Amino acid sequence: MFEVNDEDDKKRREVIKDLEASEVEDTEGGVADTGEHSQAAGRHQRLMQLMDYESRRQAGERQQMSIDEDYHDHLQWRAEDAQVLLERGQAPLVYNQGRQSLEWIAGTEKRMRKDYKVLPREQNDEAMAEVKTKLIKYTDDVNLTVWHRSRAFKQAAIGGLSWIEENLNPDPEQEIIYSGSEDWRNVLRDSHSRNVDYNADARYLFRRRVLDLDYACALLPNSRKHLIAMAGQNLDDTQDEPWYMGERLTNSTETEWGRDYGMEHSIFPGVSESFRLNAPRQSVELIEVAYKVPETVKVFADGEFAGQVVNPSIDPRHKEMVDKANVYETVKMRMRLMLATRAAPCLDLSSPFRHQRFTLIPVWGYRRARDGSPYGVWRGMRDIQDDLNKRHSKAQWALSNNRIIMDEGAVDDIEDVRREAALPNGVIVKRKDKQLVFDQNQTDLASNLMMADRNSQMLRDVGGVTNENLGRDTNASSGRAILAKQDQGSLTTSELFDNLLLAIKQAGRLRLSHIEQFYTAEKVIRITGESRPIEWLEINKFDPATGRILNDVTAREADFVVDTQDYRSSLAQAAMEQIFDLLGKIATFAPQVVMNVLDLVVQSVDIKDKDEWIARIRKINGQRDPSKPMTPEEEQAQLAAAQAQQKQQQIQDETAEAMLAKLHKEIDKLDADTKLKLADSIHKNVSTMNVATDTAERIANAYEPGGLAEAADEIATAGGLTDQGAPQVPEAAQLPTIPPNQP
Repeated sequence: MFEVNDEDDKKRREVIKDLEASEVEDTEGGVADTGEHSQAAGRHQRLMQLMDYESRRQAGERQQMSIDEDYHDHLQWRAEDAQVLLERGQAPLVYNQGRQSLEWIAGTEKRMRKDYKVLPREQNDEAMAEVKTKLIKYTDDVNLTVWHRSRAFKQAAIGGLSWIEENLNPDPEQEIIYSGSEDWRNVLRDSHSRNVDYNADARYLFRRRVLDLDYACALLPNSRKHLIAMAGQNLDDTQDEPWYMGERLTNSTETEWGRDYGMEHSIFPGVSESFRLNAPRQSVELIEVAYKVPETVKVFADGEFAGQVVNPSIDPRHKEMVDKANVYETVKMRMRLMLATRAAPCLDLSSPFRHQRFTLIPVWGYRRARDGSPYGVWRGMRDIQDDLNKRHSKAQWALSNNRIIMDEGAVDDIEDVRREAALPNGVIVKRKDKQLVFDQNQTDLASNLMMADRNSQMLRDVGGVTNENLGRDTNASSGRAILAKQDQGSLTTSELFDNLLLAIKQAGRLRLSHIEQFYTAEKVIRITGESRPIEWLEINKFDPATGRILNDVTAREADFVVDTQDYRSSLAQAAMEQIFDLLGKIATFAPQVVMNVLDLVVQSVDIKDKDEWIARIRKINGQRDPSKPMTPEEEQAQLAAAQAQQKQQQIQDETAEAMLAKLHKEIDKLDADTKLKLADSIHKNVSTMNVATDTAERIANAYEPGGLAEAADEIATAGGLTDQGAPQVPEAAQLPTIPPNQP
């Protein structure tokens, strides 16, 4: 299916034959016997075929990526084009306007680096998740991880692809957890992978390394003879042919990659035959291959390790649980690692990692929809940049060029006139009655400068970095217009930052898995921070009193989460200004509201020592971090506060009841007094009425019989009583009418 170089295949078979007769790796995970080594040799041959295939398939895209990086490094003229300009008298000038857009993108990433934390998978495991968060940040500091990620992001933005590495360091004097970055030139990927997660559909990954021969022999002692046979002179691949203006002077590309051990389309660049010559310092080229093969494996169906492949060599606890839990067989893709030369394998073993993933994580720029090829921001700016360089070169030529129009015979020596015209103080003598005129091509100059200005603007538009993002004066007069254009530039480059966020998440998961698998020894780690005291974190410490392991980071698994931040700093600043303006208005009538939400406001701001700010604000307000479980002291304090609040509420309730009872008593007393006063008034009125009636009766009997009622009313009115009308007596209560006395 794939073409294989006959010379390499012959050499490979010869070395395999020699190795089978003499040297094989030991049983510590390498090639154990001749039969197993033959199987490894077959895999090696197949993998080398795949590497040759990927070399040819990715040759075009990698050449374009290299040119993109050359443009960023001011190498923007092809040799033949520069030669044409030099012959014309023009200088091949480089006005690298596009670089500023890339530097802005890279600078934005550096200023808005992501933060992250570890979350527990199981209940009551928050404390251990906090310990693992500190461990990850410690390993970041040891490995300079943030600088490696910034380097990888910038390379991906320029060329379209770079790699982040999460691996182990075999040096016992170094930290076992290793984090770094890798140049795309040293890596060949599975070009048929299209998933955002490279592990989902990729089958292999090739990585080239050049090691000093003595170190390689110490690393692989059983392959010593083979390594000596494959060793050669240590040459810097990128410097074995000189470069000038974006191309090698030898015009070796198709160039750029040259021939590698007779392989016409090799992608691992430029290893020439001189690599195999003797030299004082000898080196050997090794290929690291991570590849997946289908295997029938046993998987835990339930229990603590449900869903995990039974593998006691990686997790000793599996040996105890395999007889207790239910298991089933299935086919899974399992990771294997091979360390080899191009001719033969030196080491072939199953991956020692529990996660069974590639340890190199791609950081993508953009990907072409047709075939998934990567490309960066420069790919769309190169043509505009070429035109800009040519316009400025032509404009400078037009500015400094002096054309002379003269009548025939106006001067004796035309070449002498040409030399004098080029001098700033030149003197030209012409014949009388002959015309000699200097023609300065101002129209050509103005046209080229105008086109150059348009190219500069187009470079910023295509690159997604507007004048507003760069802080330059623009035609946007209002703040809203400036923010809108800044937002436009940020959205144009958002895919780059989104791809970086994905790579950080994948790398963080690998780092966390490595910590949970390989941090098994007792260890004391120093955690430092600005404006904070040094913290000593003890992990995997044996407690003789309880017989338990304290801070056992291998006991449970957790999840890695990236705290996303808005890299559009201008928009974030505008949003914060609106929040502070709103809080200022609220503070005029409800300052307690501002104090209660102040920790949330600071949490959304990108400031130095943000966690310390939030902690002090919450301490002043008596608040706590809602994302962390309560400590025993906090639980006790909360219980005491609840009891005090309950007691205070009880006192308030009793006080209210007492006041209400007192009020009821006062109302009852007032009602009784009112009724008493009313009864006295009625008694007095009735007494007055009786007196009036008796008096009226006596008067009536004396003077006029039958006028008793009128007389009584008059007397009562005179005594101060008013007529209240006849009392309403219910019909059932009315007395029977007494007929008048009959005569």
